[in-house]
Amino acid sequence: MKVLVSVLAILVSFSVSAATNSVKGFVAINPQRSLYVDYVAPKAGMPTVVLLNGLTYSTLQWDQFVEPLVKKGVGVLRYDPIGMGQTLLKYAPIFSVIPIQDQVKDLEALLQVMNIKAPYNLAGLSYGGGMAAGFAAVYPDKVNKVIMMSPFTRPLDGQDNWIRSQIWATRQMYPYNKYSDDELYDYFLHQIVYATYPSAEPIVLENPFKLEAVFRMAQGIRHFNSEVVADKIPQGALHLMVARQDQYIPANVLEEYWNKVPQASRASRLFVNGSEHKMVEAVPEFAAAWVYKILMNDPAISGGRTFEGYPLRGEACPVDNGATLKVVE
Repeated sequence: MKVLVSVLAILVSFSVSAATNSVKGFVAINPQRSLYVDYVAPKAGMPTVVLLNGLTYSTLQWDQFVEPLVKKGVGVLRYDPIGMGQTLLKYAPIFSVIPIQDQVKDLEALLQVMNIKAPYNLAGLSYGGGMAAGFAAVYPDKVNKVIMMSPFTRPLDGQDNWIRSQIWATRQMYPYNKYSDDELYDYFLHQIVYATYPSAEPIVLENPFKLEAVFRMAQGIRHFNSEVVADKIPQGALHLMVARQDQYIPANVLEEYWNKVPQASRASRLFVNGSEHKMVEAVPEFAAAWVYKILMNDPAISGGRTFEGYPLRGEACPVDNGATLKVVE
């Protein structure tokens, strides 16, 4: 069966090299690895956007967000990286760390195989926002727009502080413990994921392999700090979308990230009112309409301007008192 799947994946990779058809299935990015892809080709003259999953996501959670973009002719490439969705099921179980650097390399390989032409438009939610920042840091010349939605930029302060307090307590009680601080950090991170994620994110229980994979991705991305590579964002590329009711990432964290991005690299910042962390599910039509305006190079969404977005009204109001933008037509 595995041989058959591998053969099919290679056949799919050949079929997409001309970039003429939509694709739904596994695509081989090298002899050892295939990734699950759901790709809709753009209509003539329209851009393509690459969607990068949140930590507990698969391609499926983007459905409501993708539909209006496809209707307008935008090409959409969504896929399951290692540790997610159908790709996870293909390679499960996963018991080793998944470095964000490996995810970035896999994405570059996939884009090459899919014959998606650079510069790329990347849109990432949460963990995917961190991936987008990591990709831009390694391949700045291949990036056009970096759309970061409620992005991971550094380890969550509350979680990080609790883990470090547990490491300190362990050192006091067990001074001869042979584990390094890094190993202890992963030990306590594992406890947090297994103890809290099932209630906060029930989707992690959809299959017996997902919770461990989520930990392995969290274990990998904790070593990556988007703030450190903020100066690698290409000029005029960053579009930051911040959920006003984000239950995971405090507003001050994204404010600090925005301030560390060079002014020349900032294109726009949108505060999405009435939305929780997963804005592509909470306000999919509004989020998609805003991304569409970005992809179509709306001149108002540039120059580092900041907007307040109101999904119920379908509008975005610039904080500099400029003209209100009608987002959802």
